[in-house]
Amino acid sequence: MLGPDAYATLAILAVLFILLIISRLPVWVIFVGALTCAMTFGLASPDALLKGFSNPPGVLSVAVLFMVAYGMYSTGGAIIIIVDTLLGFPHTINQAFTRILFPIAGGSAFLNNTPPLIAMMIPVIRDITRNLGLPASRFYIPLSFASILGGGATTLIGTSTNLIIAGLVTDYLAPGTSGGPALQEIGMFTPTPVGLPVALIGIVFIILTAPLSPPGKNRTDQCKNHSRQTL
Repeated sequence: MLGPDAYATLAILAVLFILLIISRLPVWVIFVGALTCAMTFGLASPDALLKGFSNPPGVLSVAVLFMVAYGMYSTGGAIIIIVDTLLGFPHTINQAFTRILFPIAGGSAFLNNTPPLIAMMIPVIRDITRNLGLPASRFYIPLSFASILGGGATTLIGTSTNLIIAGLVTDYLAPGTSGGPALQEIGMFTPTPVGLPVALIGIVFIILTAPLSPPGKNRTDQCKNHSRQTL
């Protein structure tokens, strides 16, 4: 039977998820608030609650990735010029998906997925879709999936989740623990033999099926149509 501490923990988690969904507070404020409540009510020892912050492979690597993302934001103009030069301006939707998704998957394997790459590609997609006369909304979900496939599945640093798992494995194998021969430390390219084929198959599937999706309209197109109807 669950005790009072278990019910208190469930209540804190429930409030945390509700605030993440309906609140406009920064995510870090909500998580720090939940952590503070758990420490205040003594639901676990401070060492156990703060253990995640002492995970060197996870926390430090994510911090470095945020610095890389900020640098790419600061040089956004130069990055866009480089991307435009590499991708060019495709003439068909299949050509556009091929030129965009594979480089994004490759880049996200060595950078954190969303902050630098997805934000950087939004103006590039805007220019390409204007050239093709297509709604940009058709490209956003395939772009996100390609980033997830390339980063989350192929390398250690492609996503922070892999770094957290690597840190847990390192802790499990630390001297004095019960780690056995069934596990070994996760290296940079440990996920690649499985993740790379999966990423390639997934991207090819997206390229073949995404053009068949219904042509949605982005907000800019809706505003233009509304203006024409008003005139």
